[in-house]
Amino acid sequence: MNIYVGGDVSKGYADFCLMGAEGEILLEIQLDDTRQGHSRMSELIRECNREVGDEEELEIALEATGGLEQNWLHLFRRLDETDEANLEVYRFNPLVIRRFTEQKLHSNKTDEISAQALADYLRLGLAEEKVAYTDEGPDDGLKTLARKTQRMVNQSVDLQNELQALLQRAHPELVQYVRDHLSQWTLRLIKQYPTPSEVVEAGPEALSEIPYVTEEKARSIVEAAQTSVASQTDQDTALTLSLTAEDLLRLEGGTHRLKERLWNRVRDRRAPRLLASIEGIGKWSAAVLYCEIGDITQFSSAKKLIAYAGLDPQREESGDIAREKTISKQGSSHIRSVLYGCVTAAIRNGSNPPVRNLYDRLKKRGKHQKVAEVACMRKLLAIVYGCWNNSERFDPTHEKRLKARQAEKKSTGEASSEQAEGQSFDMSAPVSRKEAKKRRKATSPEKSVSSSARGQGTFLEEHHNGESASEQA
Repeated sequence: MNIYVGGDVSKGYADFCLMGAEGEILLEIQLDDTRQGHSRMSELIRECNREVGDEEELEIALEATGGLEQNWLHLFRRLDETDEANLEVYRFNPLVIRRFTEQKLHSNKTDEISAQALADYLRLGLAEEKVAYTDEGPDDGLKTLARKTQRMVNQSVDLQNELQALLQRAHPELVQYVRDHLSQWTLRLIKQYPTPSEVVEAGPEALSEIPYVTEEKARSIVEAAQTSVASQTDQDTALTLSLTAEDLLRLEGGTHRLKERLWNRVRDRRAPRLLASIEGIGKWSAAVLYCEIGDITQFSSAKKLIAYAGLDPQREESGDIAREKTISKQGSSHIRSVLYGCVTAAIRNGSNPPVRNLYDRLKKRGKHQKVAEVACMRKLLAIVYGCWNNSERFDPTHEKRLKARQAEKKSTGEASSEQAEGQSFDMSAPVSRKEAKKRRKATSPEKSVSSSARGQGTFLEEHHNGESASEQA
């Protein structure tokens, strides 16, 4: 007989439902996330495995609950690897099961109902199109380290913003030195001499003892402090500035060590090296993307990876009405956070032609900066997919050569013949003026585009360089 196991994991325990092929509930049980609970679950799995025939299935599904499910997944993986049971294990986004229960008109939400829904989802064969859980790719420790580093980077950014805002009132003469970058010498100076009066009292000689502060620069800082226009120079503000600078020095030192460790742990693997070859993506960003994406084979297309990152544009269509909405933001915020930094670097340096060209086109069309940046994030993630999935280093001329091939096909009439073989529209149908215009445009030979090329340019044709979804922010 087929047996399906659904597990709703909570902190410290999990509710499991064992369901038969006809939807009958074989067992409902709550087990603690302890050695005793895992032993009991192992016994149940072995018993179920004896009931399942060679051509039948024993499937298990858990919801992704921010890491709480990891201990149970580790148990099931160990049982499968030691041949104690032949299991197919799935880990689902909670949103998938929520939508499934809504379709069945369930208004109540309990742990028991969620476990039943997971088992029923498997029983109905809805998981067949999903990729089973796999431990391929980076281990969980690397992902934990990457996320800790990201949190420290975000804390550092927050403190930098706080420091710059406070300097405007407490020591505005130093703002020119921290406008583009907070260097070590400025942080050391602010830590030791946070207010203009303390700078004047210390004098040029004391300031020049700080590494990278020349005597000339020290005299200039002291002279500016003597005529400071600071409005907030009390001792409480001075202490706040000093502690903020001290925290930044500590955070930057720790972040640098963690970044180096993370890259050293993954640099011998092919995927991170491929990602680091993409202009705009540094070593640390490549390592984080590798840890967050995991096994690239779980994504059959660039579209699915983009949806996993929550960058998929939301669009509603009904008849002649089409409405653009924001991106879904249903996926990994960690991937979006890293991509944003990569995109801003690629745009600023102009080193990634596909991304920079898309940004320039959208800005020229009057799009808001954030709208253009989000479209570029999708573009960059599509390039990540193409390079990683095809084991190719980044080629900045790939898109240019792809467009040239498309233009050649159009000139030889290949694109027209492909269009002729596709869907045909009846222009005599009583459709609206807007729909008629769309049909005329679709059947126009000069508008057709071939979509035979794959690889780094996969997303180019499907989404027209990211412009089709450029309205989302």
